[in-house]
Amino acid sequence: MHCPNITPSLPEHIRILISIKRRARSAYQRSRLPSHKRIYNNLSNSLKKILAKHKNQSFVNYLSNLSPNNGSLWTASKSILKYKPPLVPIINPHGGFATTDAEKADLFKEHLSRTFTPHSDIQIPIHTDIVNRYLDIPLPISPAVKHFSPGDVKFAIQKHSLKKSPGFDLITAEVARSLPKRAIVLLTVIYNACLRLSYFPMLWKFSVTILVPKPNKPPDISSSYRPISLLPFFGKILERLILKRILPFISSSSILPNTQFGFRTAHSSIHQLHRLVDAISFSLEKKSYCSCVFLDISQAFDRVWHEGLLYKIKPLLHPTYYLLIKSYLMDRYFQVRVGTSHSGLAKISAGVPQGGILSPVLFNIYAADQPTSPFTTVAEYADDKAIISVHDNPHIASLNLQLHLDLMADWYKKWRVKVNQSKSLHTTFTLRLSPCPMVSLDNIQIPSSQSAKYLGLTIDRRLTWSQHIKIKRIALNARLRFLKNLISKNKHTPLNTKLLIYKSLFKPMWTYGLQLWGNAKKSNTNKIQTFQNNFLRKITNSPPYISNLTLHTDLKIKTVHEEAITFYKRFHSKLPSHTNPLISNLATLTIPGNPPRRLRRKWCRDLLNE
Repeated sequence: MHCPNITPSLPEHIRILISIKRRARSAYQRSRLPSHKRIYNNLSNSLKKILAKHKNQSFVNYLSNLSPNNGSLWTASKSILKYKPPLVPIINPHGGFATTDAEKADLFKEHLSRTFTPHSDIQIPIHTDIVNRYLDIPLPISPAVKHFSPGDVKFAIQKHSLKKSPGFDLITAEVARSLPKRAIVLLTVIYNACLRLSYFPMLWKFSVTILVPKPNKPPDISSSYRPISLLPFFGKILERLILKRILPFISSSSILPNTQFGFRTAHSSIHQLHRLVDAISFSLEKKSYCSCVFLDISQAFDRVWHEGLLYKIKPLLHPTYYLLIKSYLMDRYFQVRVGTSHSGLAKISAGVPQGGILSPVLFNIYAADQPTSPFTTVAEYADDKAIISVHDNPHIASLNLQLHLDLMADWYKKWRVKVNQSKSLHTTFTLRLSPCPMVSLDNIQIPSSQSAKYLGLTIDRRLTWSQHIKIKRIALNARLRFLKNLISKNKHTPLNTKLLIYKSLFKPMWTYGLQLWGNAKKSNTNKIQTFQNNFLRKITNSPPYISNLTLHTDLKIKTVHEEAITFYKRFHSKLPSHTNPLISNLATLTIPGNPPRRLRRKWCRDLLNE
């Protein structure tokens, strides 16, 4: 007997109605009588209404059961917000399209193989010979380094995040934390052997690479995908152990400049942005010109020249650690995974290993000796670099900036770093009408712009923050449209869950950088405040006569201005005790340099007096 194709999750009475409707349809198809047709139509219409009501009730029950405790709320939000690209063939540069997973994996492998190589068109042969000859010099005899203890290994395993995806060996942090003491001791023996031999095992250097589509990029081009490398777990533990040993060498040598805030403890992007905003504020108060260049490094981490990096590390570290890092960088291979298909193996000839724990520190060392100028200010965060020149004369401001860029062009050629001049920006921050003269890098003119996006903040030439706030309001509106089913007043999601959605998924979107733009003109900050007002009114289904102040008070939500005061006071209180003098200098109550207060506008430090 044929089993009817009925969804098992439906209630019994609906399943019976579906069977009756199917029998009525069969009867009509056999007889073609109008009476049978009327019966079939009536049953179909009734069933549609019942199914719609059941679907609506199921959705209501689903929303009512969403909870942050079991993760269902975040799973639902992530599934809605996650970018879902269309599954399209990838264009093959050799002709045709890659349609299957295996073809796509091979195509991505070819693309990444070209990426993980040093820039061959940027090099100085004489300097390359100097680097290679220095690397060939034998290392001095040195005492043995201290071995790792089982306690060190166990601590490194416990510190590793549980949310990281495993490599090809499928070993996760949760599995490693369950290892018995004897396994930890044996693992320590292996790590000490690696230390003694200055050898990083090849299997621990093998990575499985998956490709994640970049938002707002054409999905049929291989360069529109971001590679994510998955490394073996125990290899990352060895990296963590090595990092703990080499950090004292790096700190004692003071090789990292104070201007580099990326991948450093107690350094944030807001600190660096505060320095940039202070320089612009100083120039506006002094009626000066602030000529600023924001440089875009092409594939900065993936194209690091290995020999050049070893050249800089060799005099810095103990020979054992130097040889261990040399082994860590050399003879690395990767494999691309698309779906269930895997590509062949390919060699990595350049770059710091993606996903590696040592990689950020190695990149900072590689970029540490960039030239500076006494007439400019530098702001760096990893590979994001801004060079600032302030002067009363716009031509001198651009001249000082150009002299610094000429030094940078020589350094980039020397160390085989490529700058994308078309994506770099030159912006003049001033209240005057005429901008500073344009500048160039390596004889290629850098495009000028009225605003620039740096470390997540859009900074306009008059420092009004209007463009940044407008962009954030558009992003908030877009996210609200995505999540309207979870927060609509007609649904049955609990009020505390709706508030949690706002605090977790909406509020972080506009509070980033609030310390700096929170004291902007009220007409600008009101764009965010009105969104918050509308959101609170929507989730509470409040009538018009309920004031916004009452809503904020009852729900214990601060206004945008109150949040700005809280954020900046908490941020400013930690500045005086910072070890980096560039950050501790931000603790002043006025703009550094103490320019005469000329403008009527408010700066971020004015939040301290409110």
